[in-house]
Amino acid sequence: MKKLLYTTLVALILSGISCKKGFLDVQSPSSVDQDFVFSSPSETFKVLAGCYDQWRGAYGSLYYDIDVVGSDAETHPESYDAQLRHVPEGLYASEISIDFADAVGVWANLYRVANRANIIMEAIAAKPEYQAAITAGKPNEWSQLYGEAAIFRAFSYHNLVRYFGDVPYFQTTIFKTSQTDSAKLISRDVIYDGEIENLSKVQALMYRLGEGGINAERFSRTFALGLAGKMAMYAGGYSTRRTDFDYGNVTFTQLGSEKWNAKYVRRSDYKKYYDIAKANFKACLENQGSAYLITADPRGAGFGNPFQLNFQHNMNLITSPESLYETGDSKGTSSERPYAFGRPSNGGSANSYPNKAYGQSRMHPAFYYGDYDPKDLRRDVTVTVSANSGTASETLIDFIPGSRSSGGLANNKWDESRMPNPFIASQRQAGVNWVQMRMADVILMLAEAYAELGDEGAAKVELRKVRSRAFAAADQTEKVTNYINNLAGDALKEAIQQERKLELAGEGFRRDDLIRTGKLPAKIKELRDAQMAMVAGLKARGYYTFPNGNTISNYIYTKAVNVSEFGMTKMLTTQNTVPETDPSYPVRFPSWRGNADVWSAYTPTSGNRNLAIKGLFNYIDPNGAEAAALVAQGYKKTNWGINIVTYEGQFTTNVFKGYSDAYYAAGVPPRYLLPLSSETIAKSNGLIKNGYGFQ
Repeated sequence: MKKLLYTTLVALILSGISCKKGFLDVQSPSSVDQDFVFSSPSETFKVLAGCYDQWRGAYGSLYYDIDVVGSDAETHPESYDAQLRHVPEGLYASEISIDFADAVGVWANLYRVANRANIIMEAIAAKPEYQAAITAGKPNEWSQLYGEAAIFRAFSYHNLVRYFGDVPYFQTTIFKTSQTDSAKLISRDVIYDGEIENLSKVQALMYRLGEGGINAERFSRTFALGLAGKMAMYAGGYSTRRTDFDYGNVTFTQLGSEKWNAKYVRRSDYKKYYDIAKANFKACLENQGSAYLITADPRGAGFGNPFQLNFQHNMNLITSPESLYETGDSKGTSSERPYAFGRPSNGGSANSYPNKAYGQSRMHPAFYYGDYDPKDLRRDVTVTVSANSGTASETLIDFIPGSRSSGGLANNKWDESRMPNPFIASQRQAGVNWVQMRMADVILMLAEAYAELGDEGAAKVELRKVRSRAFAAADQTEKVTNYINNLAGDALKEAIQQERKLELAGEGFRRDDLIRTGKLPAKIKELRDAQMAMVAGLKARGYYTFPNGNTISNYIYTKAVNVSEFGMTKMLTTQNTVPETDPSYPVRFPSWRGNADVWSAYTPTSGNRNLAIKGLFNYIDPNGAEAAALVAQGYKKTNWGINIVTYEGQFTTNVFKGYSDAYYAAGVPPRYLLPLSSETIAKSNGLIKNGYGFQ
């Protein structure tokens, strides 16, 4: 994959234009430097490339800490007390320092990117060639670069608002600290209005994906429209707001009560933002360029899963046609996929098959067993029950808190075993891009906007686009057509959110979806109740059956096998298409696991390297005849749900530990935001103070 070249001499010229860890502290480049670096589109792009380089890690630490682990689908692998990051993830069962390092770092990173974006926009705005693009109403190189800078600023403030609420807001360049002496917190409403308006001005002067040499590793008109729509959804959605802050003439509809000088509200005029979102999402689909929703799988027999094909593009190190934007990573440079956000591995730090993969991204058992329809093609692609051993074999994941093959059900969307040319020189350097927006996300948000605005027919059309590819042809009538036709009102709105949960699990969107739709408190309660019922059933009977018919048991039965014994030539399984009576069924089901066949160049592929699994979704009585027969065939009785029982608190009382059932009953607003640092407060000359009960 061709990657952007980020490290350039010109970018270094502007390295002083930054903000230190607490707040903005910047230096101005000389006019000579500016004349040089903005002398041509190619020179200007070198500066813009520095922004792309910074963006790769701008908010990744909080994505790791909170976004991808803090929902009713997604969780973390370690015990609750093992990591400080679990406190904000779980809505503050205890207080943390307001100088929480990852929050301080992300604050600085995002302001740094936004400030560089302002520098670029101001420099380009003076160019006659840029003015010519405005006059002609057609994009050129300068207007494209200007638009990319505008997106960096908008995306930075979108994330600042997501994490911190109301924040200082600068639409012009900060060159010296005196410019920030009078900075104060600005309403998130003002920020969203300002950035959505700016995106509306620049998008028409940008290239669509596939035009002007723009692919999904750069911002495009297509992405600008998608981002504007998403920001409008947040602007019109629920959020926890301060009661000690002046939001001007904006009025709110409130859920629940007040606590920590905060309330959980959305704007009374929220529908105007859903109208803005609808318009932008529709325009995004009309200007999708080379992007499209993958609905067919051309890979032949044994595959038949277009949903998985999207992620296979990522693992093949090519931009997916479904992506609107991917951060560009290269082999041999830091890459969190699959290390943190993919299938785990017990390997060492280098020259293992594959190397260590920690597996930060995990899934709640109630989500895996209770939410997915058994025929949903997304389940096995999204969640895995087995890890890589690190020695070119497969090992069962367990529910013991920890990492790698411990820590519970893991994200399966990215897997080094599925890379055609795996990188084994060092861990955390696979080179898999981070997809930050894709077509299914946009389509389902458009469905949500339609439903909220009362156009249920249009909402169902968009919902059907995504849901239909999740089921085989034989299941379309029952699982798609009849299912969607029976939806209306609040049930339709909930179905769209459920579809987003199933479609986007492990990608870090569900937490914010719950916040902005006002559902976070109720879904916390539902998840905890479901897992408490699961634990009670495992204790009382040795199994628990969820309402959808899936059963989790204390024990399952596993056996190490050689796939050749089952007429299989590949250690990596694809979509299971054989019936349960087929001898290879226990190896093929669940689908999308196994080990990399290409590692035969390094290690022998003979031997018992795959797992056969029995009893994953049905109860096998350990004292019964079926269990005895399996043991006679070489299967081993293996701990499964019993480890959930042993670590009961991890799966019940420690789930969103900071938001108790008593809080839910009292309607307490969820405290999901992060505190402002001591340096930010100290350098504000008394104009900035923390809210939400923080120090």
